[in-house]
Amino acid sequence: MDSHYGRSPSNKTSGWVIFAGVFAGLASIGNLLYGLTLLFNDEWVVLSRGTLISFDLTTVGVIFLIFGLLQLFIALGLFNGDLWARVLGIVWAALNLFAQMSFMSVYPQWSWLLIIINGMIIYGLTVHGDEVASF
Repeated sequence: MDSHYGRSPSNKTSGWVIFAGVFAGLASIGNLLYGLTLLFNDEWVVLSRGTLISFDLTTVGVIFLIFGLLQLFIALGLFNGDLWARVLGIVWAALNLFAQMSFMSVYPQWSWLLIIINGMIIYGLTVHGDEVASF
């Protein structure tokens, strides 16, 4: 089907891949902000007894910053339709899914929400990832 400019429209990616890219980008922003918060004001986070986190919060902040930058590159790659971004997006979503299970006792509603979203990202990138057209 031709557009009114005489060119055929290019469907570079499916809606599910765009969904995964948007959520990877949002998670990236959240992790970058959380990492910066832990680096510059680690008293902001209060850990109670019985939590699974046993690291120095500054170290956790650096980990969140690195993870957030990786997520940002994954999101940009998903919007570009890159295969490496789909593969890393699936790995990232699976790791994040399991990480949320460790925070289940701290924030159960948030953990369940992110588990569901990560499951949808994995679904979108595995089932609909091949819909990404190459130029």
